[in-house]
Amino acid sequence: MQACRQSVVKRIRWLVCQSLVLSFLVVLPHTVYAASYTLYIRSGTHTINGNGGAVLKVWGYTDNSTAAPMVPGPQLQALEGETVTVTVYNQHTIPHNFVVRGITTDTAAIAANSSKTYTFTTPKAGVYLFSDTLNNNINREMGLYGALVVRAAGGVKKAWTGGPSFDLERVWVVSDMDKKNWNDVAGAGGTVSTGTYKPNYFMMNGLGGFDAMHDPNSVLQDTTGKVGLLRIVNAGQFDQSLHFHANHFQIVDKDGTRLSSPEPGDTINVKAGTTAMVLFPLRKGIYPMHIHSAQMETANGVYLNGVATLLVGN
Repeated sequence: MQACRQSVVKRIRWLVCQSLVLSFLVVLPHTVYAASYTLYIRSGTHTINGNGGAVLKVWGYTDNSTAAPMVPGPQLQALEGETVTVTVYNQHTIPHNFVVRGITTDTAAIAANSSKTYTFTTPKAGVYLFSDTLNNNINREMGLYGALVVRAAGGVKKAWTGGPSFDLERVWVVSDMDKKNWNDVAGAGGTVSTGTYKPNYFMMNGLGGFDAMHDPNSVLQDTTGKVGLLRIVNAGQFDQSLHFHANHFQIVDKDGTRLSSPEPGDTINVKAGTTAMVLFPLRKGIYPMHIHSAQMETANGVYLNGVATLLVGN
């Protein structure tokens, strides 16, 4: 294990030395900031850059009727107790749906070239997975997933109303894809054999590790001592154990269950299709966050281009 950690740290330091991108200004993610949203379901491609990368056939939600699908879909946001309306247009050739896990219950299909409007009231603050639940998980695996962030009343920087405070936050949507057996087949209109699932692409916010370690919306970076709130969504088919270097975090929410006593740790296992929230105090330096599974750290076998990003204390 020690050798593994040293290898990860050495690789991270090498990558950082090759680039100045960590001097970036933090920018906001592609986010919708209203109680009324319009999404479009479209087919297209998604590119994983770097060694081992590839162009994958995908289906995804987007907020632009003529743009390529987004993987993950646009990040949606609302406040506790807010009434939200989401209209979904299916511009694909097969039926799809839109379900916010733990909030909505309508799983009926949206036929090709038709639309459907969903109205719901947000429950307690937290992070929620939205996805297409049809087609034996194929639709979700193909890229039809995203995160809904429900903030504390008034938008205060607390995990929930009256909950623990934070200074900055990131949403991490982790996922996996089987290019050969699922994406290539489904993307070409074929029939996927769901009994065979061998994912070879593992992503952080739709990015391979080489990009996620330079992505301002994935990297947790700020002044040393500040506390980051990480909202984690596992949209994949496999459980993922995320390992943080540099410091222990506090788990404050497990799949929507708020913990009365935060649990300390340096690794958290997030089951497929579930969520979690952790508080992480930044320590001076540059440290990796990576998945604790060798295969999931890769893009088609190339290390470290899977689920990975950085923790940076200035």
